[in-house]
Amino acid sequence: MNHHLLQTIKQISTKGITCITTPVYWNIPLFALSILMLGGFDLLYYQHLYHEYKTCDILSGYAEMIFMAYLINVVCYLLRKTRIHLLLYVILFVVYIVNFYLRYSFGTDISPKILLLMFETNTKEVSGFFKTYMMTDGMLKTVGAFVIVLTMIIVGERFRKAISKRLNLPVIRCLLTVLVLTGVICGATAIGRYAGLIKCRNTYEAERWLMNVPFRYGMPMPNLCYSLSAIHLAGQDLDSMIRATEEAIKDVSCENGDSLNIIVVIGESYNKYHASLYGYTLDTTPYQCEERTEDRLCAFSRVKSPHNMTSIVLKNVLCSNNVHENERWYDYPYFPAIFKKAGYDVWLWDNQYKWNPDAAWAFTLNSVMFNERIQQLSYTAINESGAPYDGGLITDFEKKTKGRLGKRNLIIFHLGGQHFLATTQYPHVPEYQVFTAKDVKDNAPYLNEESRQRIAEYANATRYNDAVIHQIMTMEKETNALLIYFPDHGEEVYDYRDFYGRQILSQDQITPELIKNQIEIPFIVWCSEKWKQSHTAEWETIKQAADREFTTDNVCHMLFRLAGIKTMSYKAERDLLSPEFIPQTKAYNMLSL
Repeated sequence: MNHHLLQTIKQISTKGITCITTPVYWNIPLFALSILMLGGFDLLYYQHLYHEYKTCDILSGYAEMIFMAYLINVVCYLLRKTRIHLLLYVILFVVYIVNFYLRYSFGTDISPKILLLMFETNTKEVSGFFKTYMMTDGMLKTVGAFVIVLTMIIVGERFRKAISKRLNLPVIRCLLTVLVLTGVICGATAIGRYAGLIKCRNTYEAERWLMNVPFRYGMPMPNLCYSLSAIHLAGQDLDSMIRATEEAIKDVSCENGDSLNIIVVIGESYNKYHASLYGYTLDTTPYQCEERTEDRLCAFSRVKSPHNMTSIVLKNVLCSNNVHENERWYDYPYFPAIFKKAGYDVWLWDNQYKWNPDAAWAFTLNSVMFNERIQQLSYTAINESGAPYDGGLITDFEKKTKGRLGKRNLIIFHLGGQHFLATTQYPHVPEYQVFTAKDVKDNAPYLNEESRQRIAEYANATRYNDAVIHQIMTMEKETNALLIYFPDHGEEVYDYRDFYGRQILSQDQITPELIKNQIEIPFIVWCSEKWKQSHTAEWETIKQAADREFTTDNVCHMLFRLAGIKTMSYKAERDLLSPEFIPQTKAYNMLSL
């Protein structure tokens, strides 16, 4: 009886193993090469270079590759159509080679902008591209990968029957069964993941989807699917925002007849607890501290960012929606357009637009800020190029706008600020290399010489940022001017754990310490002496509001008030300076971040 049962189990097991492995044995080269082209080598190489992934992330990535490769083999095995077989090879090969070139030439992956450029590029532009990049290191690596992988495909297909026959051993079949079953069971989560992308209703949700893929770097498929989705969704979002903007500017006026310059400076990755203006031990903001002493600067104490990712923050800051009430930016007007309609000249000088325009998240932001219709509605002029350091951006603005500024101006600067790594954000000259590791007195047990040096570099970047803000103040000190400065979000710099940077979207537990360092931000209002003397009551109102709880997605309402603009988009309860203001107490949770 027991013998008969064992025989039955053995027969069932043998049939099961045969059934599972037959599609793979039918074409082992296709299975192996599919895993390779889905990112099998690149995922490990990325981890070797940057050590960013956890072991579980790497295993999850390989499980998804095995699952996808197995599906490809099953489809080809069942259909037995040469055209389908060839088509799948071509798709995998083209996607792999394109992503390989982007990764090893520009350090990026397939993105929406890359796809748009590919679709819009003509033969003349392709010829010019190859003339420019033919002999670069990235191109040579890509040519090498092209030849090697293509050779592997040809040789594999030529000898696939012989390869399958040689590997058709019981031990190998068992190992292959375990591999396939593990990959299929663990990798099947990809079905739910990609179904989630299909359900995304806007670019915000699509960005969140991509950021929650733990192994997105080095694997072309998640980036390709996101890019195709984002192109479609970005068009919908933009159309909605443009309609809202065109409707809003139909009824706009300005009560302010005086000359006025309002300067909005948006920084980057600024932890306010590393600013001496907010009590930091190192002297990182000497100019701002001096301006506060002279009663020309007010530092607000309870301001938060609506998010900790630049593209999401800026879309919500530049549109007149309220994140707290679940209002989406694309349903509300773009506030610079309201300023322009009210008679202000609007100038946008952005030092991040040219940084990494091919990055997935940069696409959705740049497609908003630099959309052709939005530019027509919103700006008098924008900068043509960035600068290595933010001071150069301000110098370029002074040079390009000399004699061109109108009576009333809204000037928007988007700086590089203290973006990771901070050491790249300031000139390495004695004037700005003020602090070193020995100046960092924190005795936290997780700090070592390297982390102390990074803290010192962040302090140097913060001090340089202070000098850039002072450069703008100096430019405007003889005019009737107001300056509002805030960064997009904060940054952890070894503040309470051994970590430097941000945990994007739901990759970390949302804790009070995380909120304090990544979400709480500096927020200052500065006025020229000329404005202060003629607006004493308004200046007192600003100072009295310094301890109000506020998030920067509502900053446009404060700006409308200061500019004297009348618009239906203005909401007094969201205006930081209004007596009707309702404090913003956003609860951050796994869904909001």
